[in-house]
Amino acid sequence: MKTVRIRKNIKNYLHDKPRNSVEIRDHINSTMRHGTTSQQLGNILSKDKDTFKLGKIIRSGMLSGDYEISEWGTTNWLIENQDPEDLCNIIYQPLSGSPITYILSSSNVQKLERYKLEEEKRINKEERKTLEELIV
Repeated sequence: MKTVRIRKNIKNYLHDKPRNSVEIRDHINSTMRHGTTSQQLGNILSKDKDTFKLGKIIRSGMLSGDYEISEWGTTNWLIENQDPEDLCNIIYQPLSGSPITYILSSSNVQKLERYKLEEEKRINKEERKTLEELIV
């Protein structure tokens, strides 16, 4: 049950722009009573069908040196920002600064296309159900 609440919180946090793992963990730990660990967060993000790993950014620390942090986005955000001419490209225009282009792997593009098809089927099923209710 705890991971369900964390998943909902993550999706709400990621709905408008992608964020890295540290930002997500800090948000969860500041908004939820018990928070989460980095390991638990990584498991949740990687196994959730509605979140995609967009890439990695390099962080540098005084004591630990340079290390990589994953950047994450939601499926709906990816669909909204997907380049119609090249489905591998996700173009994000932040409020300030130049556009950022994320390049999806072919497996992630396929995963995103499957999600779109499933969503269309779900919507069509709901529309049919609504029409049947109106007829009856």
